[in-house]
Amino acid sequence: MADEDKKYRVLRRSSELSVRLSGDSLPQLLADAGLALFDLLVDLDSVEARESVTLEVEGLDNDDLMVNWIRELLYEYQASGFILKEFDIRDAGEFFVRAEARGEKFDPDRHEEREAIAAVDERLSHLGKMGSQWTAQVGFEL
Repeated sequence: MADEDKKYRVLRRSSELSVRLSGDSLPQLLADAGLALFDLLVDLDSVEARESVTLEVEGLDNDDLMVNWIRELLYEYQASGFILKEFDIRDAGEFFVRAEARGEKFDPDRHEEREAIAAVDERLSHLGKMGSQWTAQVGFEL
């Protein structure tokens, strides 16, 4: 993904990395957050949308929802090897998100790994709405 096409900004400090995002709607922000995660993990230009995964995630509030959403996506990558690059958010609210994501399994012959993200950092992650604009920051432990 070319830098000018990115819908997020990366902030880096020693063993931490975070991304800041903004969007016009909660579904768009959640989709962009998923795309940002996988764009950090792998060069998405080499990834094809061959398989789909259905995702249902809940949270106690907006911040918890964002953390759990990114944790679920990171789990798909770490446990199953799925690289997801297309996100169809079917339904989203303050406490839940239902989505279908498409991508493919990691293939070391075709996919270039970028960052080694170990976990989502709750302390650095938040999701909120100011006026009509949704904003989020997601922190990662490297």
